[in-house]
Amino acid sequence: MSSVVGVDLGYQNSVIAAAGRGGVDVILNGNSNRLNPSMVGFDESRKMGELATSGASSNYKYTVTAMKRLIGLAFDDPVATLEMQRLPLQFCRVPHADGVDSIGVQTSKDPDANDSATTVVPMEAVAGMMVRHMGTIVAQKIAQETNTSVEANMPQDWVLTIPSYYTDAQRRALLAGCAMVGLTGVQRLLHETTATALAYGIFKDLKKEFQADQPTHVLFLDMGASAYTVSLVAFEPGKLIVKSTTGDANLGGRDFDWMIVTWMANKFAEKFGAKLSGNPLDRPKTVLKLLAAAEKAKKTLSPQGVKEARINLEMLMDDLDFSITLTAAEYEQMCEPLLARLEAPIVQALAEGKLTAADLHSVEIVGGSTRIGCVKRALTGFLTNSGAGAAATELLSTTLNADEAVARGAALQSAILSPRFKVLPYDIHEFQAWPIQLRWDEDANDEAQGMEVDATTGAQPTNAVVMFDRGLSFPIVRRVTLKRNQGTFAVQAEYNEKALEYGLPASGNAIATFSVQAPISEEAKKIRVNVKQDIHGIIQLSSAQMVEEIADEEEPESSGAAPLKDGEEAAAPENKKKKVKKTNLVFTTTRPLDWTEAEIQKAYQAELAMALKDKLVQETSDKRNELESYIYDMRDKIGSESALGSFGTDAEKAAFITQNEAMENWLYEDGFDASKETYATKLKELQKLGSPMERRQAEQEGRPAAVSTLQQSLEKYQNWVNQEATDEAYAHITDDERQRVQSKCDEISAWMYDMLDQQGALPNHQDAVLTVFDLQAKNKDLIDTCGPVLRKPKPAAPKKEPEPAAQPEGEAKTADEVPPPEPMEGVEESEAKPAETMETD
Repeated sequence: MSSVVGVDLGYQNSVIAAAGRGGVDVILNGNSNRLNPSMVGFDESRKMGELATSGASSNYKYTVTAMKRLIGLAFDDPVATLEMQRLPLQFCRVPHADGVDSIGVQTSKDPDANDSATTVVPMEAVAGMMVRHMGTIVAQKIAQETNTSVEANMPQDWVLTIPSYYTDAQRRALLAGCAMVGLTGVQRLLHETTATALAYGIFKDLKKEFQADQPTHVLFLDMGASAYTVSLVAFEPGKLIVKSTTGDANLGGRDFDWMIVTWMANKFAEKFGAKLSGNPLDRPKTVLKLLAAAEKAKKTLSPQGVKEARINLEMLMDDLDFSITLTAAEYEQMCEPLLARLEAPIVQALAEGKLTAADLHSVEIVGGSTRIGCVKRALTGFLTNSGAGAAATELLSTTLNADEAVARGAALQSAILSPRFKVLPYDIHEFQAWPIQLRWDEDANDEAQGMEVDATTGAQPTNAVVMFDRGLSFPIVRRVTLKRNQGTFAVQAEYNEKALEYGLPASGNAIATFSVQAPISEEAKKIRVNVKQDIHGIIQLSSAQMVEEIADEEEPESSGAAPLKDGEEAAAPENKKKKVKKTNLVFTTTRPLDWTEAEIQKAYQAELAMALKDKLVQETSDKRNELESYIYDMRDKIGSESALGSFGTDAEKAAFITQNEAMENWLYEDGFDASKETYATKLKELQKLGSPMERRQAEQEGRPAAVSTLQQSLEKYQNWVNQEATDEAYAHITDDERQRVQSKCDEISAWMYDMLDQQGALPNHQDAVLTVFDLQAKNKDLIDTCGPVLRKPKPAAPKKEPEPAAQPEGEAKTADEVPPPEPMEGVEESEAKPAETMETD
């Protein structure tokens, strides 16, 4: 497990992978599934992922999906309007300071306010909630393995994948949504196509399958639930270059489902006609049933050889059941308009990469919707017709897991960027989907106004220049130099009109406006504007500088200069050295649909309140379940003599049964939606009657083991007294200490057998006189008294003075080595004193 993760936030399902020392693992949720529905349900509390699916059909007005398609869009954007028409949610406007409203969803009514009060949650915050939920899956897994809290194990370093067609506003919106739920460790927003290529590239690179002098070209086809993307990538050892990214943002598995839905709705209307109270497609619940049936039929028809799918719908609408059979031929025929749209992005990608189908090493298909049988056949047919020949079937490769590849690539990128891992570098050349230009208002009355651009752009002086063209890798910084003397001026970053040719929606091409506070002067000054496209693909103004050239003072002419000879010309004067003075200028940035710090903080506080409420609801549910389990568990045990029946008196059992039945009735009537504190109080009331019987049972079941432990200790110390006390190893033990051990063994042994006799005379329904606690306390007393005696160390043996080493004959001894003279015979040793040292002045 790891704090470094990658998240594939999908339209229908989301996947999270974590990087660890053993590689990258896709994390399973609580139900052991890798796919987590991208769904957030608002009710009494929030439910996310699989938990939200159980109530999605009944709570459809407040179960949010498709947040991936709606973040970063204006409420009045035509693209947003089409998306909102697909969903049965109650959408609301979320105002911004720039006057453009973003999209919010109305959640269920707040029970703490009046009946008309509702809560509006920005779609960005909902996306952030789903991302955080994915992190919680990892944290719960780690917490379970390490016995720690979930919050302490939340991932710290994140890489989130996004479609390559995301605009600047959509990228900023996802980051803002993460900030709204307290996630600040997003290292990068990575294109889904690039994540797939990274997972493929590192896997193949480990096998040494790439050559430095001959790039390996792979075409990735990714069809998910809502979009179809094509990416052409060149691989070299330790490097990938995205040469083209194209696609159809409105072609996905949901469109194939909708074909079946409309077909079923028409057949249903034809069959029942006047019996229907309205159009089936105008009823949200009916549409949800049709969508579920359509997806099931689509999966049934996908495997090769399946000819038909049987569809059965009970109570579809107006209490009418509906059954019908869809053949594979009918399905493929109705999907022909969708299949025809698969070819154009492939043609465009190969053309941009200047390759043909025959030049491809392989074609990798990923995404759940590439499993659709007619999609595979259409792709294979096109590749064959494009010159791939007999190898077309082999080109359609499934090396990568269709559902997990994006998340795995994101986790690998997260590990590369994270300081928590030491990973070999892998060079990634990204692909900018939309050309971005800078534009400014040119003053026609001032001929001195003009501009210079970085030579790498190849642009001519004008009032607009494409700074980040299609196909450019990022992060990158580009520079434009303007000549201004009229003070503050504005520079607009926007998508170039050519972006429309590549699929950018016509609405909202503005990215940002940078207002630079330049000085007013008579002479036009050079203003250098450094614009950056950061690692997320977001445009920022890095800096604005006024650049002035200052000439050095001329050196005085030397008076000793030699005179010129006839015919000699004077040397040309040297050019003056120029110094450049750079002055940083103040600038401000305004963006459409931008989230201010105050707005993000407000949303974060709302998130904290919702999280607290979620916790309270969960704890209340847990306490209610605990009470319910206790009621049923004790009811069965009290009625059984082999369980608790023999441990309670008739009066105790009768009182408990009466209270237990009353509590059960209360729980399913008045107490169904009680508070956590009420459930806790009711549980304590019931436990007060049941605990004495449970305690007696626990004492009887635990007593034999406690008695056995005490007997083993007594036997150990008594054997020591009887046998090992005479052992030479224990000769240093005194008789008093031996007697102390013997006395303690006799005392505790007598107590134990006396108490066992008393306990044996009692019936089960009386409280124990010999408890497990008492036995454990006596065992501790015995060990504390006798243990130190047995562990008493032997006294240390007297140390012997080391004998001086023998010296060779003839070797002079030092004064310290010379032994003192032996005392003369008849003279006491104490009298043989050494001579006193003479003092010298």
